[in-house]
Amino acid sequence: MIIAPAQSKHAESTCELIYQSGPASFDYIFNIQHGPEVRVFLRHLFRTRKTMFSHKHHLVCLHKDQVVGSLGHFSLKSHKKTFWSNACTILLHYGWRSIIKGIQFENRLVKAPKNDCLYLCHIAVKPEFRGKGIASRLILNMKALAKKEGYRALSLDVAQKNQTALNLYLSLGFKIISIQESYNSTLDNHIYMEMPL
Repeated sequence: MIIAPAQSKHAESTCELIYQSGPASFDYIFNIQHGPEVRVFLRHLFRTRKTMFSHKHHLVCLHKDQVVGSLGHFSLKSHKKTFWSNACTILLHYGWRSIIKGIQFENRLVKAPKNDCLYLCHIAVKPEFRGKGIASRLILNMKALAKKEGYRALSLDVAQKNQTALNLYLSLGFKIISIQESYNSTLDNHIYMEMPL
């Protein structure tokens, strides 16, 4: 298996994994009643370079040229750089309702990364490849990169009910920093974690 930067040609399989990393959140923000099915939307964004869902912000794990795992990453700088493109694209496809939901989600549950942290997201592995250390390899790859680039820590958020992922992150050295309580019945509480480098 090979860990590599994602390419636009990986859109189909990677975007399914991105969606699976947080289906409740994606369905809540990108509601099909107001725009395209979320995976169609994600594939469109993944092929571009201007939003946080772009292939340029993702790593993939390849097995026989097939994507079996994914991990998104961005810094505060790249988050700021893609903010308006994210907002405009969401507005164009889903309208103001999704913009408001997205801003509320980011302000209350999953905040923008700290200046000295490399933020990880969209961590997912195809079901038939789980338990083989793929998520760990993706995270450790980003740990080495973040250390090399001078970051103080890796950071991420995980849904409180996702005990499997929480246990993995704790085993890799992430520490629980805070718990953000959900503001509605659709979304789970989120745990913010950091791994010192």
